This record gives sequence, structure tokens and C-alpha cells, in this order.
Amino acid sequence: MTSIKSLLVATDFSVDGNNAVRRAALLAHDHGARLDILHVVKAAGCKPLRDWFYPTLDVDLRTAQARGALQRVAVEITGAYDVAPTIEVVVGDPFEMLLRASDRADVVVLGRRGRSRLGGLLVDGTADRLLRTCKRPVLIVRTPVEQPYRRVLVPIDFSAASDAAIRIAAQMQGEAILQVFHAINSQREAVLRDADVPARIIRQTRLIEEAATNARMRRQVAGLGLDCTFMSFTLAYGHAVGSTLRHAQRLGADLIVAGKQGRSTLGGFLLGSVSSRLLSETACDMLIVPRPRDGSLPDAAATIAPRANSVSQPDNASLARQAAAQAGALTQSDWIHNTARFGSRRAS
Repeated sequence: MTSIKSLLVATDFSVDGNNAVRRAALLAHDHGARLDILHVVKAAGCKPLRDWFYPTLDVDLRTAQARGALQRVAVEITGAYDVAPTIEVVVGDPFEMLLRASDRADVVVLGRRGRSRLGGLLVDGTADRLLRTCKRPVLIVRTPVEQPYRRVLVPIDFSAASDAAIRIAAQMQGEAILQVFHAINSQREAVLRDADVPARIIRQTRLIEEAATNARMRRQVAGLGLDCTFMSFTLAYGHAVGSTLRHAQRLGADLIVAGKQGRSTLGGFLLGSVSSRLLSETACDMLIVPRPRDGSLPDAAATIAPRANSVSQPDNASLARQAAAQAGALTQSDWIHNTARFGSRRAS
């Protein structure tokens, strides 16, 4: 498994931007990675002065101010995290400059809503645009940096993007608890209730579905060559976004690692309004991982058996007959409900 070798962090010298720098520095220290700190001076913001003075006067002044501020940040980072970052100040459109610079990093780190008098890299939709288009994992820092991540939640939908999310979460795990999570669509159970299927059969059908999904989650992780020993696995019923938010709160997660461009339950949860909702409502940091660019990682959905609830809108009678057949084949004593538990950590 490749490690994180380089990080790019952007700051506008706001509280959020500098929190992002500190988190990137801590990650760089933990992984022995290179750290690049970037600030973008927005040339468009200097137009009023350019109309009256020498065309480059204000740009040059703002660039010099930003470079001085960035040097002070670098000194602080070196002293606090034992990391020697490189610094860069560029003039241009924040989104375009950051997207271009992201090509040289393994992970891009941003503050969520930074603002400052020096030009504002992360103002308005820059971070959202980058999330949609960047081909690198993007870490959105929401919280002050006090310690390494301790509880990491990875919501998956069995897509190739989920595989990528699990891989990078394992790289970043360190001493953290890592929990893999899947939200099961509750539509099947609702259909069974509407068909007046007995509650006993519905319960047994749920156990069948949970056991099959839990086993599938473990197969997916094992298929990536990762050790499941120090991971836990858990399920919930309901909408993917709401279930993820609720479970992150229960877990006390300080980082959510999620893939984008998936195909099933979580397939659109980082797109459009759903993305805005998740990023605005979660209290913790988020690492958003794109689908692998080279296509070398096979789609887990094509290599793992279909989910128990993967049905193409069957009628109620068919679902009822299927549930009855499953319940008749196995008794309650045949099932062990595999609940998530945290394993003891490997001795360092």
C-alpha cells in the first residue's frame, strides 16, 4: 500500500485556513510527508486601485504582505510540528490556481469557510468547486487541531470510490479507531410490512440481510489486501446521508472518509445539495476521495455478490414469498447477529 508522501494546504490566513495548515502539518509529521502551503492573491480584487495607480502596484503589495504572513506561518509550523514546509504565493483565480497545484500532492487540505482581508482563498464556492473537480483526495478541516484523529468513520456503498476511501482511511488510521459503515435501504422492509408479512418473518429477513451485508463489507476490505483486525463494521437502516450523520455523532467521529462518484446508496451523497447538507451539518472533518483515475481498481459491486436488498421493484407478493421461504429455511437459533465492536489495538 502506498503511503501519503505529499500534502498541499491552502490558507487565506483566517482561523479556518490556519486550522487547515495545522492539520496538514500534523499529518505531514505523522507520515513523514512533504508539506506545501499555498496562498492565492486574487488579481480581480485589485481592479479598483489599478484604475488609479500603476497597474501592478496593489498586486505587488498584496503579494509581499501575503509572502511575509506565509513565512511567519511556516516558522510556527516548523516549531510546533517539526515539519519544514515550502511556501508559495501566486496571483490568479483561487480555484484555478489550487486545482493546478493539486496535481503535485497526494492529499489537498482546505479550511471550510475561510475569509480574510488578504484575499480569501476559500471564500464562497471555491472549496465546493474543488470537491467536484479535483482528482486528488480533499480534506475539509472543520475543527481546531488538538491531536491526531482518534475515531474515523468510512461510509461505503460497495463502489470503486468506496474502495479508494477505505484504502486511504487505512493509510491515515494510525492509532485511531476505524469503523466501516453502510446504510441499508429500508424500502424492502417497508414493502414487507405493507404486504402484511408476519413480524417474525420480517425480523428473520432483517437478520439475513444484516448478516449478508456485514459479510460483504468484510469481503470488500479483505479483497483490498487490508487487515480487518483493527477495524469495526456496523450497519444502519435509512437514508445514507442522515444515517451517516447520526452514526458519526454516536461514534464521536472526528473524521469521515467518503468516496464520491459511487453508484448505489451513497452514490450521489457528495453531489449538489446533498453534498452541501453533509458538509454543513457534520461537526467533524471530512476527507472526500475521488474514484480512481486509472480504472485499475475494479468496482467492488462487480466482484461481490449482490446485496440482499438489491431487488428491481418486485411486487409485494413476490417479496412476501421470498421472505417466507428464507425464514422457513433457517430458524432463529441459526443466526448470530454480528454487532460492531472495537478490537484492542496492536501494541506499538
